[in-house]
Amino acid sequence: QLFWEKRLQGLSASDVSEQIIKSMELPKGLQGVGPGNTTGTLLSAVASALHTSTAPITGQLSAAVEKNPAVWLNTSQPLCKAFVVTDEDIRKQEERVQQVRKKLEEALLADILSR
Repeated sequence: QLFWEKRLQGLSASDVSEQIIKSMELPKGLQGVGPGNTTGTLLSAVASALHTSTAPITGQLSAAVEKNPAVWLNTSQPLCKAFVVTDEDIRKQEERVQQVRKKLEEALLADILSR
């Protein structure tokens, strides 16, 4: 199916206590294409593409996909406009990862000390 991501609309992940887990925030440069696209369907499409393919994720390269996605859709790419990841984007993400790792390290040390 071309627009399989639409089947996931309205579904949310939840933890063991059935509390809905907040969805990720996607970068502002990542914009969906296709009928009735939402942030949730875009997230599903990108996550699936990253999980199931070793090919680079570039998005839909044809501008014609905006006019008629059913005809011009590149099925090996997620339903998003073409995008470029810059060195600045990578550096910012690396900084975020380092911050989260530091917080995790502090939490684990606090847990060890409390025991």
